[in-house]
Amino acid sequence: MKYDFDQVIDRYGTQSSKWDNVGVRVGNPDALPMWVADTDFVCPTPVVEAVRKRAEHPIFGYPFIPQEFNDATIRWVKKQHGWDIQSDWIVFTTGIVPVLNTMIQEFTQPGDEVIIQGPVYHPFGNAIRDNDRVISSNALLFDGNKYTIDFEDLEKRAQRAKLMIFCSPHNPVGRVWTKEELTKVADICERHDLILISDEIHSDLVYPGHEHISIASMSEKTAARTVTCYAPSKTFNIAGLRSSGVVIPNQDIRARMCKRFQCNRAIQQNIFAVPGYVAAYTQCDDYLEQLIPYLDANVSYTLEYFEKHMPKIRALRPEAMYLMWLDCHDMEMSDAELEQFFVHQAGVAVNKGTMFGPEGSGFMRINVGCPRATLKTGLDRLYAEYQKLF
Repeated sequence: MKYDFDQVIDRYGTQSSKWDNVGVRVGNPDALPMWVADTDFVCPTPVVEAVRKRAEHPIFGYPFIPQEFNDATIRWVKKQHGWDIQSDWIVFTTGIVPVLNTMIQEFTQPGDEVIIQGPVYHPFGNAIRDNDRVISSNALLFDGNKYTIDFEDLEKRAQRAKLMIFCSPHNPVGRVWTKEELTKVADICERHDLILISDEIHSDLVYPGHEHISIASMSEKTAARTVTCYAPSKTFNIAGLRSSGVVIPNQDIRARMCKRFQCNRAIQQNIFAVPGYVAAYTQCDDYLEQLIPYLDANVSYTLEYFEKHMPKIRALRPEAMYLMWLDCHDMEMSDAELEQFFVHQAGVAVNKGTMFGPEGSGFMRINVGCPRATLKTGLDRLYAEYQKLF
């Protein structure tokens, strides 16, 4: 099936957080939404049909998780990442953020340190703080062009921590970790007996020249301490269906997390979650095959636009994802001034870098998962204001 990612779809009036709630969230209701990490592309036809078919039945009672959910997860993980997983390792969840909170509650105590690698997806830090744990930030190293892991610092922090939350590929900096880097992370976790939560929600959206490796697939020892989080939400633009597949080979870790989930009533899915999930992971390979080149072209378009028209804003080429990290230090503005420039003067709703931790100061994050026409409108808005200053 051929998909038209150039199609501009009006999302206003659909209870879209990205579009209908932009004024509340960023303070400018007229800003073009390029912030929330969903795309503006139509969902795959098989997913829409699966949801529609279920909606045709007039009773929306309590659902359960059928074997098809596990089978679809096994198929997708094998196809995309070459990892043979077993059915009983798989746990349905309504999202990855509930997994973070549940794991923190079950495997750490108030005051314990949990490692994250800033700048990083902000719910990581929120989950730690909200549960009265302590953030241990193994801040990524940035050489002006590329981010890498500070392994010496990670080794020291691992001696005190109980848990590590790992973002792979990394949001917002766009790194796809190499086998060598993953091996070092796994070795450190093993030496210091750290449980590892690996958020791999963006793992399908990897650009040519890079390869995502699920860290738990590297060895049985690593798998035994790792909770791997997958979801079709970013890949197929179905975040609203609230469905994720979490792979936990360790029976004890899996049982304890599931028990805590049940206590928190955190695994009750909506009636459309599993039909959409199964369709995505079994019938939508062609969608992803067409999506990657389109996103890659959007990334290149964005890089070239900034380089040509706004050189004081340096966009980093992501190795995965449709989110781009913008280095704005050459603009010589404070974080508040950057937010004012992007959101209120230019009218482009992006995420401020400090949302991802103090390491994000001087940066902004922009979502290029949209039709080219929308992307051009956003960049043109920025350029119009940029010219007034530089």
